[in-house]
Amino acid sequence: MKVIHTDIYGHLTEFLVDEAREHIASGKKIFYIVPSSLSFEKEKEILTRFNAGQDGALFDLTVTRLKQLPWYFDKNQDNGRKNLSPIGLAMLMRQTLKQLSDDQIPIYRFMRDKQGFITQLVALYQELTTANLQPEDLLLAADSQKNQELMLIFEAFEYQLGHFSNDNKLQGFIDNLVNDELTHELQDYVLIIEGYSRFSAEEMTLIDVLSSRVSEIVFGIYASKKAMSATFIEGNVYQQSVALVQTLAQKYELIVIYKDVNHIDDTFTNLSKLMEKASDFTLSDSELLEKHDGLEIWQVVNHKEEIEHVAKQIRQLLFEGVKYQDILVLLGDVASDRILLPEIFKTYDIPFFYAQEKSMKDHPLIVLVEALLKIKTNHYQLNDVLNLLKTELYTDSQISLQDVYRFENYSLQRNIRGRTKFAQEFEDIKAEKVRSTLISSSSPLQVLLGSQPQKGQTWVKKFQTFLETGQVKAQLEQLYFDAETAGNFEKASEHLEVWKLLMAVLEEFTAVFGLEKLSIQEFLEIIEAGIKNAAYRLVPANVDVVQVKSYELVEPHTADYVFAIGLTQSNFPKSHQNTSLISDEERAKLNQTLHDADLDYLKYIDEPNFINYKKNSFTALQLFNAANKKLVLSTPEIYSNEQSELSQFLQFIIDRGVTPLNKQGVNLVDTMSQIGNYDGLLANLGQIERLLMSREESKEMINNTSFWLSLFRIMSKNPDYQHILSAVMTDQLEERQLKPSVITALYPSDLNASVSSFENFYNCEYQYFINNTLHIKAFEKIDLDSRISGSYFHEVFENVMQSSQVEAAAFDDILTQSLQEVDSKYLEFFTRDATSRYTWSRLQDIIRQTSTMLKQTLENTGIQSLAFEQAFGFDQAGLQTYQVDLQDNKKLNLRGMIDRVDRIFETLGAVDYKSGDKKFELQSAYDGTSLQFLTYLDILRQNAKQFGTSQTIWGALYLHLQNPTIALKSVNQISDISDTLKNKMRYTGFFNVDLASHLKENFDHLFNLGQFTKEGLPYKNNANFYSEPEISALMRHNETLYQEAGQKILSGKIEINPVVVKHHAKGCQFCQFKSICGFEADLHLPSGRKVNLKSKEDIRASLLTGGKEHATTH
Repeated sequence: MKVIHTDIYGHLTEFLVDEAREHIASGKKIFYIVPSSLSFEKEKEILTRFNAGQDGALFDLTVTRLKQLPWYFDKNQDNGRKNLSPIGLAMLMRQTLKQLSDDQIPIYRFMRDKQGFITQLVALYQELTTANLQPEDLLLAADSQKNQELMLIFEAFEYQLGHFSNDNKLQGFIDNLVNDELTHELQDYVLIIEGYSRFSAEEMTLIDVLSSRVSEIVFGIYASKKAMSATFIEGNVYQQSVALVQTLAQKYELIVIYKDVNHIDDTFTNLSKLMEKASDFTLSDSELLEKHDGLEIWQVVNHKEEIEHVAKQIRQLLFEGVKYQDILVLLGDVASDRILLPEIFKTYDIPFFYAQEKSMKDHPLIVLVEALLKIKTNHYQLNDVLNLLKTELYTDSQISLQDVYRFENYSLQRNIRGRTKFAQEFEDIKAEKVRSTLISSSSPLQVLLGSQPQKGQTWVKKFQTFLETGQVKAQLEQLYFDAETAGNFEKASEHLEVWKLLMAVLEEFTAVFGLEKLSIQEFLEIIEAGIKNAAYRLVPANVDVVQVKSYELVEPHTADYVFAIGLTQSNFPKSHQNTSLISDEERAKLNQTLHDADLDYLKYIDEPNFINYKKNSFTALQLFNAANKKLVLSTPEIYSNEQSELSQFLQFIIDRGVTPLNKQGVNLVDTMSQIGNYDGLLANLGQIERLLMSREESKEMINNTSFWLSLFRIMSKNPDYQHILSAVMTDQLEERQLKPSVITALYPSDLNASVSSFENFYNCEYQYFINNTLHIKAFEKIDLDSRISGSYFHEVFENVMQSSQVEAAAFDDILTQSLQEVDSKYLEFFTRDATSRYTWSRLQDIIRQTSTMLKQTLENTGIQSLAFEQAFGFDQAGLQTYQVDLQDNKKLNLRGMIDRVDRIFETLGAVDYKSGDKKFELQSAYDGTSLQFLTYLDILRQNAKQFGTSQTIWGALYLHLQNPTIALKSVNQISDISDTLKNKMRYTGFFNVDLASHLKENFDHLFNLGQFTKEGLPYKNNANFYSEPEISALMRHNETLYQEAGQKILSGKIEINPVVVKHHAKGCQFCQFKSICGFEADLHLPSGRKVNLKSKEDIRASLLTGGKEHATTH
């Protein structure tokens, strides 16, 4: 047995290939063993080196993995049984758990259907196999109820596994070797093993058995001569490699050969030496990295800019003649880059290849299976049906995507959901075509989902029939051919692999569940679980692509140019948590027990935390030697929306004298390097233009800004770019001016509008223009929504309060009668489905609870309700119209409805019913976003004679229509619940301070009046009370707001200026037109109408002096 070792900056593969060449020359055959994660790249490198840089085949050298060795000797043996993949094992584990009773697995009985738990069980079983452990060995870790159940599960699983050809091939191969059945075949083989620093118990057993049967075993490892001779290696960067050699030396006679590479003198060599010195505590503070050519550390603001800088640098390298295949991008966290990196690389036209298994879960075929399951589980919810149709796999030749959109609009508008609703004929022709073809009782979907429980093998046949008749197979084939025609061979391979995996899943399902009776839901759950956890590995469709992989999979000298990104403290080093069903403590105890026992063969299980500790420094060392010419180590300041810390390994390099480069995002300093490529420039034009508009002139930036200004000037003269620059300019959200002819057409006469529309105006002027001038409406549903609910509430209360017989004694009977009358009008909405019926019952609960306040109002003789649903501004309305004079002899005529007009102490006031918790806010009334109350009161004052009262206003109230929930922890005793409920139900609003004491005396139980002094007067800071002059001033201010708004509307000036409160675009909060206006808070906040928040005292003072100054800032 031989060990060849060299320093990390040496070319180990080259030395091992030379070794292989010598053995082949002497008539030997080679098995070159590498880890599976490196097999593709390593095989290419080995063959290229062996053939002196030329591609070629070798018949006496085979690059493979340890677990693949049995295949070369027993590949023709077939026992006629099905061999299960990990997907099939998960299915078999599910079946095993289903067969165990609750009494057998009391801890895990509720988890038997959880896919995550099943995945953990299969992973642990496979780990026990590679550790040479049996299920009963788990009790050595801890004789707990949990481990006893795991042992029982695995024993039952092994019994089920006996029906399949899933015998441990590696163990069988070892048994054949022990029995000398393959000794003659192996005696001319040499094993060369590279890329391993540790082995599992199963692999170590195989090596032990092979050591006496093959010609020779050669290990290639990275370890310095200094480390190999050290007496203490704990914490050394080469610790794992040296520990492996020491383990081998205890059992075998080793020939250890050191390949000297000290003649190499470059940045990466010197850095490696410094790291080794730091790990063995021989590094002094004076030792620095004197030269660092080819090594850069980037510090970037965020991860997106980090990837863009890499993309631009790659484009620059291409310009210099570098090929894509000479570039490697290493990721700190692969999962977080699944979407961002491909999108940015696509923009910069960089072909790349992810060197990892690809999950199936994002493919349309998987979405289709998920949708089928959800349709059945959720009883035909509309979103699930739409998800199925929008995959464009389940379709018909007569149906287009536009027909599906028509079906979607029709179904959304009528809130169609549930199998019964989809069984009814649609009125729209195109929507009906989709329904009848794809969802009706005769459709392939219903034939599949409507079937009764059947055997598994029958379900597979039915599902395959669905794939045929529903044109799923044909559509997927078309996707494959389209991708091939377009030259997108990677996408074509993806479609092919996904289809093959689905067929494999169905095949394994038949093997496991073929004779078991299942429901359609159970069938789909098992299939979905299988394909969601399935993955496939693609090979690059083109050799000349940028390789992308996790930095943990990197080998020294992988590429000429290496960019490692996302190297934050949390990613570099990466801490892998133990998420298995066996804890770290149990693993350590199990290994200790096995170590102390006198065993015939090797047994041990991995301890992830311990392995992490030993390999992190070595992984960093490999990364630092990954590049042949240039290595970029990049770290973002903000990663995953959190402030990131600097990695300890990057800090080490900085401490050795390497100054990090602060890489800015889009800026005016970089010129040609900022461009990257054509699409990249177009993507950044908006940001560059904004920087030019807001730049501060400085001598350093004059030349650079001149470059960009010249570029913009040239582009503006070219018709091809004018529309692009126009789009950039519109990004400023400038004020727009309508032409006089357009103004005349839009507003030919007086303005007639509702109060709420002018609240929308002050919320955002553009929102008013879209909604109230152009009458553009958001998508409306014919459904039980807030408007229907509001009309229902108002009609019930109007019937009750207007009844000629209404009085406190007969109130409950009249309420019941009114509910019956009004319910009959709304039955169409209330009886659509179970959800509507539930909503109906909730609305009735709210009405009955709120009616307690109406009953108390009737019982109080101090309140006389004079009118209900009192209209103004409409033809034949009972009240005088609220008018405001505008320019060009035009007027603003307001219209609306006052829910209730009440008289208290011969004064007038308004009551408004609200389904939300609305309160009067002085600031909102002052800045124009709450005009309603003051408008109502102004109208009542103008029409006081009609009501037979004085013009004095007592105030205005909101009645919250609610059925509040009382948390028991909020009350001291049960008897307090009634008082708490009454307090929550009280009217809220504002009041005339001149009536404060009378209101307190008569209506404190009905109105939320706020805090009072002992003398019965409201506190100075009680915001619920206003003096008569203040109320009059508020009304005048309200009229001014209407006048200014009306004048602005008739002027034709339109601004996208949502109201901004405390740096928050409040005006956009519930806006349905964001996609039209394009307002983005992070870019356009200065364009908003900023509310200058004032104290209530300042607003009152301003109102009394007749001022409205600085209420808002544009």
